[in-house]
Order: sequence, then C-alpha cells, then structure tokens
Amino acid sequence: MSPMHPKIIDSETGRELWTAIECARFSGTARGTFTSYAGRDRAPRPVAKLHGLTLWDSKDVREWVEKRNAAKRQNTEE
Repeated sequence: MSPMHPKIIDSETGRELWTAIECARFSGTARGTFTSYAGRDRAPRPVAKLHGLTLWDSKDVREWVEKRNAAKRQNTEE
C-alpha cells in the first residue's frame, strides 16, 4: 500500500488549508517559529480550527513566503 497524502480543502471556497507543520515546511521555518510569527502578526493569521488543528489558508502562506523571499533578495542586492 502506498502512503497517503491527505489534504484539507475548505468546502465553501475550495481553498487548501494547511496545518502549522505544513506552513513551517513550506516557509522553511520551524513549526514553533512559524506559530510565533503568526501570534505576533508577522505571518498570516489562522483561518479555522478543525478537531484541535489550527489551519491557515495555503494561498495566504504562499503569498507571505513570496513577500519574505522578495525582501531577502532585495536586502542582498543592496
């Protein structure tokens, strides 16, 4: 049996929702770092809770990571 890779999709918007671990993995941070950023408004705010899991809109996280990467690139070019 091959491993499964479940995804959480919002039934109203069709958007993929990510756990803190998925957000951290995508952003290249530790889970605790990502949740700390989110708690201090330095990362996207969570959009839902499901069975004790805090969830973020993957689109918001992708946009946040792109902005962070662009800022890093700009700082290295200066």
